[in-house]
Amino acid sequence: MKITGSRQCRLWVLTVIWSIFSASAHENDPKLLDRQPRYEGPGYRSDVAGRRGEPAFPSSGITLMAWLPLPEFGEVYRASDCWGYTSDSGREYAILGFMEGTAFVEITQPGNPQIVAVLEGFVSAWRDIKTYRHFAYASTEGGGGVQVFDLAQIDAGIVTLATTITEGGTLETHNVAIDEDSGFLYRCGGYNVTGLRIYSLADPANPEFVARWDDKYVHDAQIVTYTEGPYAGRQIAFACAGFNGGYVNPGLSIIDVTDKSDLRVLTHYEFPDPVYSHQGWLSEDKRLFYLNDELDERDLNIPTTTHVIDVSDLANPVQVSTFGSGSSAIDHNLYVRNGHIFEANYRSGLRVFNNEADARNPVEVAFFDTYPEDDQAKSNGLWSVYPFFPSGTIIGSDIERGLFVWRLTRCGSSYDVNEDCFVDLKDFGLVAAQWNHYCQGCAQDTDHNGRVTVQDMVSLLNNIP
Repeated sequence: MKITGSRQCRLWVLTVIWSIFSASAHENDPKLLDRQPRYEGPGYRSDVAGRRGEPAFPSSGITLMAWLPLPEFGEVYRASDCWGYTSDSGREYAILGFMEGTAFVEITQPGNPQIVAVLEGFVSAWRDIKTYRHFAYASTEGGGGVQVFDLAQIDAGIVTLATTITEGGTLETHNVAIDEDSGFLYRCGGYNVTGLRIYSLADPANPEFVARWDDKYVHDAQIVTYTEGPYAGRQIAFACAGFNGGYVNPGLSIIDVTDKSDLRVLTHYEFPDPVYSHQGWLSEDKRLFYLNDELDERDLNIPTTTHVIDVSDLANPVQVSTFGSGSSAIDHNLYVRNGHIFEANYRSGLRVFNNEADARNPVEVAFFDTYPEDDQAKSNGLWSVYPFFPSGTIIGSDIERGLFVWRLTRCGSSYDVNEDCFVDLKDFGLVAAQWNHYCQGCAQDTDHNGRVTVQDMVSLLNNIP
């Protein structure tokens, strides 16, 4: 179902509704104060003959595969969060949140994305999405609860609304987090809402409300189940939290959520000079937590700064360093995969850091600036990034410019099987030679599932420039 209607009338009505709602819910929020019109020009698909040349965005080490501006999605005003989904067949999909709803885009061929569906939702500048099995969960501060989308038939071009989560208090939700190992969903924050609302995904089409934690406001969180070490078997929430909507005593709350009837705070750590604890992600060995403070660049007039917090002792975290790109832009959302940190930094776009050599002092190795006009500490440009597709394709959501689809082109790509700094048919031959072999940890197993399959070959082909 596409969002339809008279464009001018609809956008005017949505703008009025959004302004009224936002004024009461987020007065003086920079996302509202800094808002700009959407980009109205053409986009780009690298695989489609006859399209215009590649847009001139400043970049290094990243290839633009496609760019879908907001007008391609219909009557949508501005974008927000993005996430990804890989179907059982191996086909890959970008999920993009808008002020007006949620879009699903097939990017299996990253140079020629195809819009599958655009489904309406409650109007809000804040829409975040996560996935579990063949379901997607879209939260919003516009009310109405959390929409649950069934993706079982997405390969056939069908996405349906399965249900809406309304149990557990108010209908607003700022964000949603999922621990896929334990099968629990966590609603984070929202207007006039504090901490975490927890749901069992035993029946993922009908999440069941089981508990809540209201000590502090939680803006965002990552919840993981430890499988080894002193915390093996424990479910731990790393919550970017604070009082009074997150603005007072902001920091990192670490909560043991294993027993939903007995949620235990292990600590609340305030890193140096906090302004607003926004979002973060664990290193792959779970020893470090990389945390974004959304407002320190603006309020403290400092360069882009991401905090590195040692959480190897969950009860005694400590900041060990900071890193950044040297820009003045605001760091917003980051994720960690395969020895790299992928960070969406609003007006300075996507920044990629290598944390494999020195996890405490990541080094920038690639970037793509979706907002080339300037790097001011304002809330425009790239909202989020998703780097977890098996193929290695990366997507990003830009508030005014829409959906970007990329891949890394530098040495060190997971598809550079022979490590010659080129992803080409030589690498494909090496993967094909190992087809249908169990291959734990080998370079030919590009999706790291322990076996070399057709999907590894397809993924590598999709990443040959």
